[in-house]
Amino acid sequence: MTLTELSEKANFIAGHQRVLRAHWNHYGNSLVQAITLSKASLHLSVGCNNDNGLGFWLFDHFLIRVTPEQAFNGHIFNYTIEARDDDARVLIGRARLSDDGMLDGTIHIDQRGAVFNHFLDKINGVYTALYEATERGESLTLATLAQHHAAV
Repeated sequence: MTLTELSEKANFIAGHQRVLRAHWNHYGNSLVQAITLSKASLHLSVGCNNDNGLGFWLFDHFLIRVTPEQAFNGHIFNYTIEARDDDARVLIGRARLSDDGMLDGTIHIDQRGAVFNHFLDKINGVYTALYEATERGESLTLATLAQHHAAV
C-alpha cells in the first residue's frame, strides 16, 4: 500500500468520524430542545450534556443517560438509568444512528418531535415501574427497576 492510498483511507475514515460526531451532536440538540420545550409535565430535566453523553433527571432521583457506545466508529446509543446515590447503571434500551442521520432506520434526527417520541418509547418502562410502585405504595430501588424493565 502506498502512502497516497493510506492517506486516502485515513481521510475517508476521518470524514466519516466527523459526520458521525456531527450527527450525535445534532441528535443531542434535538432531544434536549424537545424536552425543554415540551409542554408535557414529565418531571424530566436536563442534567448534563457533553461529548460522553446526555443526562436527564427523572423526579430528581433517577438519572437517565443516553451515551454513544465506546467503540471506534460506534453507531449505537445506550439508554441507561441510575439512582442519584448509586454508581450502578441499568441498560433500558439501545438505538442505532446511521451515517445518513437516521435513528433506528426510521427517524431522521432533524425531526425533533419524532426524536422525542423515540426517546419516550425507550424510557416508557421506567415510568410504568414508577407508576406501579407509587400506586401500590412500595419502594422502588434500581435493582427492582432493573427486574421490572427486564420483564417488560
